[in-house]
Amino acid sequence: MFFIKRKGKRIPIEDPIYTTCPMCGVEHEVDLVDIIMQTDGDLENVQVYCERCTEKRALARSGANRGKEVRTNE
Repeated sequence: MFFIKRKGKRIPIEDPIYTTCPMCGVEHEVDLVDIIMQTDGDLENVQVYCERCTEKRALARSGANRGKEVRTNE
């Protein structure tokens, strides 16, 4: 079981899990297992763009990226 601690109490990490889009600031749901698989488990510098911003970035790069983009700050 994985958990976070808040004021000495164990709080389980449960679905849904959310993050904030680094481009527009919107809160959106993420699949933590998918992110861990894409980043080899290192979540320290991970940013996940919302679907709308991922599409905007893909269009700007003339790519066909769909869904949610995961990026590390390395």
